[in-house]
Amino acid sequence: MDQDDVRACHGKPQQAMILAAGVGSRLDPLTSEIPKPLCPILGKPVMEHIVTLCKEHGFTNLSANTHVMHEKIENYFNSSKEKLGVNFNFVYEKKLTGIAGGVRSCKKYLTDDVILVIMGDALTDIDLTYLYERHIEGKCPVTIAIKEVSDTSQFGVVVTDKNDRVISFQEKPKPEEAKSNLANTAIYFFNQSVLAEIPSELEAPKVDIATDLFQKLMKKNIPLQGIKINQYWADIGSLQQYLQSIKDALLERVSLKIDTPKANFGWKGNGVIIDPSVKIEGNIYLGENVKIGPNVVISGLVYIEKNCVIEGNSYISNSMIWAGSHIGKNVKVINSIIGNNCWVSEGTEMISNSVWAPGTKIEKSSKPNVVLM
Repeated sequence: MDQDDVRACHGKPQQAMILAAGVGSRLDPLTSEIPKPLCPILGKPVMEHIVTLCKEHGFTNLSANTHVMHEKIENYFNSSKEKLGVNFNFVYEKKLTGIAGGVRSCKKYLTDDVILVIMGDALTDIDLTYLYERHIEGKCPVTIAIKEVSDTSQFGVVVTDKNDRVISFQEKPKPEEAKSNLANTAIYFFNQSVLAEIPSELEAPKVDIATDLFQKLMKKNIPLQGIKINQYWADIGSLQQYLQSIKDALLERVSLKIDTPKANFGWKGNGVIIDPSVKIEGNIYLGENVKIGPNVVISGLVYIEKNCVIEGNSYISNSMIWAGSHIGKNVKVINSIIGNNCWVSEGTEMISNSVWAPGTKIEKSSKPNVVLM
């Protein structure tokens, strides 16, 4: 059955629930000023990449729960939803109620027979249409997108039989104890009947999907299926994974819609000024109005956001510099992350693998907020 046949039989899917209430504590100090779903990846918040993916696959009626710095998420998407071609409903959760609780909070907006549920802080180019087709064909109330991983200790693991039916779950098992190497991506299709199984807030103030809702369904012999995906997927839940996801995006290992114009070294935003003596080697993203002074060397995988200044004779390698930061002369930055609006003083040789909070004045004697292991 092809895509058009599926949609003709079952109606074009339109409603999606984007989970956007995560605290993002493992991305601290970067999330001290912006919520995790707004962390940038090649010129856009990670959640905007999810919204664009939803739109490409016909999901234009979107709902999201919010919590930390909720106004920033709501303001960003309310001001850009027309450009993105979607409708948005937001529900602010004063207290976190778990992932299933987040779905419950938006339940009044989720009225279609089939609902997509997806994390707002993951990076993926999953084929949602294919997953929807498998959901319809599999005749299970729940479909879970699962992905092969090398280190199961970082993920919830799904165990399936030869017919893709879920047998059991394991929470972050050691590789030698894992019954499967298939990670739960937290991308789901739910039939409307599944939403009815989420207990009320009075019954369960906090309820998760994998550890609570799915266990309840399995005890009632309600079938779940796990469908293996081969596309890119990453949870940017840690600083290390966030930096790796940026590098994967620069290498175009994940298919993203990037508005910044292409250049021979990667991407070059409007208004960028590069001194003729600058040496650029690798896969590089330069946002709007970036200014790069004489004899600067930029190498490897480098992401520099808009309105940054890199002064002369500095060296930037395999690093990420958020918007509005100023790098002085003769500065060395290697495999590091610099937050928004930082100022790096002349002659500073930054510690490799360091992470710096937004607004930091970085001098030769400064200590980073975090050193990546």
